[in-house]
Amino acid sequence: MNFKKARGLLGLVGSVFGAVSAVQGFRNARKDKDKLLLVNASASILVAVTGVLLTIRSIRKDELK
Repeated sequence: MNFKKARGLLGLVGSVFGAVSAVQGFRNARKDKDKLLLVNASASILVAVTGVLLTIRSIRKDELK
């Protein structure tokens, strides 16, 4: 496994953990009925999903080279 692929996989793992944390924050915000925390958690989920997609794209590009 080359360095770029390993770095990409670590980025993917980090993004997945970020998504899990964001979902937990979303659940807590819904439970507390805190609209500001709900917006923050929703944005965090979007950022985590985007990170996963960017990492996957980067890994695929490296495989094609």
